[in-house]
Amino acid sequence: MAAVIVAVALTVLDVALAFRVYTGSAMTGGHADSASRNVGALFSTIHTVDEETEHASSAASTGRPVQAPYAIRVRALAEDIDADARPLGLEAQSSALSAALTDWLARPDTGLHPLLAAADVLAAALDAHKAKDREDAVTAQKALLALQMACVTALLLILGGLAFAVWRRIVMPLADLESHLGRTASGTAPDTRIAHRPTPWLGGVLGQAERTLLILKRSQHQADKDREALRTDAAASDGLRRILNAQHSPGSGVAVHGSIHTAEGVIAGDFLGTLALPDGTTVLLQGDVAGHGTDAGLLAVQIKSAVLAVLRLDPDPRTAAAAAWTVIEPEDERFTTLVVAVLDPGTGRLAWLNAGHEIALLRRADGTVEELGPTGPVIGPFIADPDGMWEVRYCPLDPGDLVVLATDGLTEARNSAGAMLGREAVTDAVARDGTDPREVVDLLYRVAEDHGTDWDRDDTTVLAAMTEECGGHATNAQDGSAS
Repeated sequence: MAAVIVAVALTVLDVALAFRVYTGSAMTGGHADSASRNVGALFSTIHTVDEETEHASSAASTGRPVQAPYAIRVRALAEDIDADARPLGLEAQSSALSAALTDWLARPDTGLHPLLAAADVLAAALDAHKAKDREDAVTAQKALLALQMACVTALLLILGGLAFAVWRRIVMPLADLESHLGRTASGTAPDTRIAHRPTPWLGGVLGQAERTLLILKRSQHQADKDREALRTDAAASDGLRRILNAQHSPGSGVAVHGSIHTAEGVIAGDFLGTLALPDGTTVLLQGDVAGHGTDAGLLAVQIKSAVLAVLRLDPDPRTAAAAAWTVIEPEDERFTTLVVAVLDPGTGRLAWLNAGHEIALLRRADGTVEELGPTGPVIGPFIADPDGMWEVRYCPLDPGDLVVLATDGLTEARNSAGAMLGREAVTDAVARDGTDPREVVDLLYRVAEDHGTDWDRDDTTVLAAMTEECGGHATNAQDGSAS
């Protein structure tokens, strides 16, 4: 690590020194070259003015100052020379040239000697400065070359050290491990130890590898059994999913559609069902066991099976709720909601039992929505005696009326900001759209999706049934599916 730090420091120093030399040389060299060019231009202008003065034959021209165009150019060159000379520390030579130039501009007939002398002094100083810059550049180049050689040497030493360390501490032990694994895989040397060199980098890893090889050999047979168990568990999970989602064909005059969206795996704690009874009525049932996942799903399967079995013998929803209560063990802390709705298009009556279920709505053909409110508490081990705990309520049922059942996974659907969808949004969606049960179910899932629902929070189940004209032919819209 120390070698790496030294190499990095040398590299940074090399770059900084090179940048400093480059910028310093470029700055001072630029001023010196510019000043030299301007001095040459000044000489040329002065000689032009002097030649014109010598050829003038008129006595009136004697003692006159330099003509304005030449004076302007000469002053501009003098200002540029002064601007370049100051950063080089040649203020005195530039000031002497400016003073001589001012006198000559006023009386060009006095001669060029003072002006030329000042210009020669400044030119000599500029030449000396450029010569010093060249010497400094050569010295800096030599220093940079030496520093670069030091950096290259340090980097080579570091790379060589790293290569040796990698070879000594990683490559050679891994080669031993590879050889041992190959022999073990082929069955030729199952009990030999790895002949590696004990190093602090891989010593613990290689020792653990030895133990792992023995464990792998002993557990290979168990792994085969586990794979078989996984195949069996997958079939069992799919069977449980089918039970939770299964819907029988509804009775005459009713169309039904429902689906379950699981929060975890393929098994939900929600269940739904449809049952056509011999008297021509259609029973809808839906429940929500507390929690989700396999444990909740197993209890949901037991409750649904018990409820369906009882309803086939006695269509009274209260008997179905009591059957669900008998499935839950007294020591079990879980509970379930349950709604049982009996649709009788023949007599135009709807009977329902709502044991603490979240959403149970009746949309009339004219678009108004009524709530099929709770008729008793949720079903759990805290109920000592189910007798008389739930009641059944009744209301008229007309052609075109729609019954919608949904678990709290829909109303309590939360987006990334934690905001719930809410009962009002669900009720509004049911009221405004959907001409058949499938459209209504799809609409409610779409509303939840547009809300930005996190589907992993809870199971979500929706079941919808619509009555048709008396004597019409109705079929189940779908046998249900887990989304």
